[in-house]
Amino acid sequence: MQGIVRTTVTLVTCAFALACLSLRLSASDIEKQQNYDVVVAGAGTGGVAAAIHAARLGSSVALLEESDWIGGQMTAAGVGNMDEGTGPGSTPPSGFYAEFLGRIRAFYQSHGKSIGTCYWHDISHCFDPRDARRILTEMIDDLNAGKDNPRHGHIDLFLEDRVVRVLSSGVTVTGVVTSQNQTLHSKILIDATEYGDVIPLTPARYRSGHTLGEDQSGSCIQAITWTAVIKKYPQGTPSELLMHNPPPGYDRWVQKWQLAMRKDGNSVNRNLPVDFAIYNGYRGFPDLANPEDYTGLENRKITRTSMNWFNDFDVTTALYNRDQRKKINCEAKLKTLANLYYIQNVLGETQWSVANDEGFDSTYNKENSCAEIPAEFKALEYNMPQHPYVRESIRLVGEYTLTGGDIRREGNWMKSVNGFTDAVAVGDYADDLHSCNSRPELFEQELEHITDLPPGFRFGPFQVPMRSFIPETVDGLLAAEKNISQSRLTNGATRLQPITMLTGEAAGTLAGLAVADHLQPRHVSSDQVQIELLKSGDILAREHMADLTVASKAWQAAQFAAIHQWIALDDKAGFQPTRSLTRAEGARILVNAFLGKHSDTPEVANTGGFDPAPLTTEQAYTDVQLYDGIFNSVAALHAAGAVPVCVQSPEKFCPNEPLTLGEFLHSVVLLSAKQSGGPAPNAEALRNGVSGEAGDPVTREAAALILYNSVLLRVEQAATTHKAM
Repeated sequence: MQGIVRTTVTLVTCAFALACLSLRLSASDIEKQQNYDVVVAGAGTGGVAAAIHAARLGSSVALLEESDWIGGQMTAAGVGNMDEGTGPGSTPPSGFYAEFLGRIRAFYQSHGKSIGTCYWHDISHCFDPRDARRILTEMIDDLNAGKDNPRHGHIDLFLEDRVVRVLSSGVTVTGVVTSQNQTLHSKILIDATEYGDVIPLTPARYRSGHTLGEDQSGSCIQAITWTAVIKKYPQGTPSELLMHNPPPGYDRWVQKWQLAMRKDGNSVNRNLPVDFAIYNGYRGFPDLANPEDYTGLENRKITRTSMNWFNDFDVTTALYNRDQRKKINCEAKLKTLANLYYIQNVLGETQWSVANDEGFDSTYNKENSCAEIPAEFKALEYNMPQHPYVRESIRLVGEYTLTGGDIRREGNWMKSVNGFTDAVAVGDYADDLHSCNSRPELFEQELEHITDLPPGFRFGPFQVPMRSFIPETVDGLLAAEKNISQSRLTNGATRLQPITMLTGEAAGTLAGLAVADHLQPRHVSSDQVQIELLKSGDILAREHMADLTVASKAWQAAQFAAIHQWIALDDKAGFQPTRSLTRAEGARILVNAFLGKHSDTPEVANTGGFDPAPLTTEQAYTDVQLYDGIFNSVAALHAAGAVPVCVQSPEKFCPNEPLTLGEFLHSVVLLSAKQSGGPAPNAEALRNGVSGEAGDPVTREAAALILYNSVLLRVEQAATTHKAM
């Protein structure tokens, strides 16, 4: 089955996700059986990214989407304003997210429009959901047409179809049964749904709210928002889009809105209550119908925006129960309609209403409309997004659970306190919990404490480890989107569109490599995944290194060295690629790369600011004393027989003298052989991309490239050995 398949089906309803486990379909019920390398459940930001990157690695992919729109929270939920870090140290767009932004920016530039239209400034990334959906569809179409697809994978997209049963053999997932009566056999299943609906159908453990497993107490989770794209109708709002009567529930909310937005509200900044122009500037979109261009700095010029500020709707884990979900979602939709009534009738903005050109008014949307919404508002409802903005989902219990303590940003550059050598994605948004963010009993006590929630709104880079995508013991399954192994607090920072694209890309890359190498994901080397992502221009270190060209081999090498904490970085100075290394610095780098952290630095040694105690009392060199900061590194290197000779005297190490390219290369050859237990790598292969003579001082860039080449050779050798087995 090739190409994109768009179908209309009748959805099977399950109660809580676990209830679907009891569903049994007879042989006569199964209309279609297909074999795929990868099945991705959910075509949101993470699901589309996962599908594309698995296919780019040669996999056949089935991409299932319950609604009739792809793009998830960014498109089908109407949140076309990208939530990403700002300020010093924030991570610029990279990887699949940067690729998508490049396409969306080019699209709007061809129409003479800026995408800096939201968050009250002009450096934001904001776009109409319908246009983002178009770009994502083009990216899938281009892949299936063979563009940027050297390994000839493909994606079959099934709209209005979802997983109702997961097939497994023991603790290995082997496929799914869908609401369209398809049986899709898979090697890897990825749950990228908005709610985390698939994980509970598998043998894997999961978290719901602050509970391990299914939450029975109906505890609070992050609020949902049923957004609406609204626009200005300069020639008059169509009569069916004007609200003459308040919808049910209006009286519950009106007092809050009177304190939040007013005709005479603040017109200068975001301090409440704001006026309508400030309101529009928060979530402004480009407007192709407006002949005039504008940015987020020009609030009063904005003619298209999203209702996504004062219409959050508080929910509990009952949202994960399919028997209750639609009722909850309809109440959220009614709140947004009530907010629109307030805008039209209290603020007097009768030229503003729900946009009727977004494309939301499909058969799917009409068939899934809410009985609670009176007929006089149906034209409005049909033009609202396909589903709500869901901030918190059911989450996998993985090999590693990412916590608030891991991603807490500190220091002048607000970098996360913890780094991960198996990092496969980097986010930079703050811990933004909508509701439920200040009650200690709602934190997962075994994972973190409310003190892990930092004061203020702290942006800054944090890493997501590969182990958070992989179940503890279940094979054939990965998580993406908001469903990765993480705490509730961490979810407040990893749920946004840019990072869900990047974690989706990582999940798809891991799946594609696992399929290509005939391995389960847990047996794929994180080095191999990182190499693929770095080639795609993904920033994986907590430092983005503006002094190197993104995706160049030197940048890949520097990123890899930083991820693995081989080469120390100065946040302000960048990577400093041309700076020469002393023999002491070279010793530290070599030991970190090959012999483990015989630390010179207090942060690695965890000695509270004091130099670590010596690992041995044997002093190998007269100019490196037991109490010197580099003693342990030099001692470890000496024990490995990989110390380059000091020309001054064999009894000296000469720590402050320059280290030459030839000396560094010689040490890497020796240590690589010692590490692998096999033959020494070819020195010329290690020098690939490195310029300079053997007697020249080795630069930081050259050192990173040599080490990176040693990794590339090791990964290539492992792949060759595996294929020969």
